[in-house]
Amino acid sequence: MTFGLRLCAVAFLIANVFSLPAAAALTAEQLASVGVTPSPGATLPLDAPLKDLDGRPTTLRRVIADTPAVIVFADYRCTQLCSPILAVTGQALAKRGLDPGRDYRLIVVGFNPAAPATDARQMVGGQIGFDTPVGHATFPLMGSDRSVQQLMTSVGYHFVYDAENARYAHPAALLIVAPSGRLSRILTGLSITGEDARSALIEAKSGEVAAFVNQVRLLCYGLGASVGRYGGQVRVLLAATGAATLLVIAAALLLLSRARARGRV
Repeated sequence: MTFGLRLCAVAFLIANVFSLPAAAALTAEQLASVGVTPSPGATLPLDAPLKDLDGRPTTLRRVIADTPAVIVFADYRCTQLCSPILAVTGQALAKRGLDPGRDYRLIVVGFNPAAPATDARQMVGGQIGFDTPVGHATFPLMGSDRSVQQLMTSVGYHFVYDAENARYAHPAALLIVAPSGRLSRILTGLSITGEDARSALIEAKSGEVAAFVNQVRLLCYGLGASVGRYGGQVRVLLAATGAATLLVIAAALLLLSRARARGRV
C-alpha cells in the first residue's frame, strides 16, 4: 500500500469516530428516568426463563450455581459503550487473584429483542474471548421481553428506547449479586478496578449488602447524554486527539517511505 493510500485509510478510520450523530432524540426528562434505583433487599428472580446462545433453556439459578455473580444488562448491538464495558469488566475480573467459576460468574443478559445470538457471540467473544479464563466463566444469555423485564424490574433497572436512532439509553452498571440472587452492590461499568471487583464479590459471597448507588449517571447512549448531546469539551478533546494521532501516523509513514526510497538508490 502506498503512503497516500495508507494516509487515506488512517483518515477514514478517524473520520468514522466522528460520524456518530451529535444530537440525541431523547429529551432530558426521558434521560433523567434512566438509572438503577433498587428497593431495599432487591432480589432477582432466579427462576425467570432465559436461554443461552444455542437456544437452550436456562435460568439464573442454574448459571449462578451458588456463586457470586456480576450481571450486566447489555444491548448486543451497542458498540459505543456496552462493548467497552465488557472489556473493562473482563480486565478487572482477571486481576487480584479471582478464580473464574469459583469466585464469580459473569452473566450478560441481552435486552434488545432485535439482536440475535450472532451479535452476542461477536460482542462477548471480541471483548472478553470465550477461550480466556474469564471467558470460561462468562455466560451470555437472552430471553423474552417479559423475562428480561422481570429481571430489570426486580432491581429497579430503567432504560429508554430511542426509536429515531434505534438505540437504547440505559445505565452503564454492573450488578453484583449474591448466590441467593440478592443485589449486593452496584458498580459503574467503565470505572471498575480489580480491587473493586474483588471486594464486591467477597461481600456478595458473605451475604453483606453495601450502600446502593441510587442512580448511575453514565449512560450507554452517548457522551453527555444527560443533556441530549455530546459535551463540547469532550468533542474538542476527541477532535484534538484524533488530529494529533493522524499527524503522528502521517509523519511516521512519511519517514518510512523516504527511508525505503533511499534504500533503493
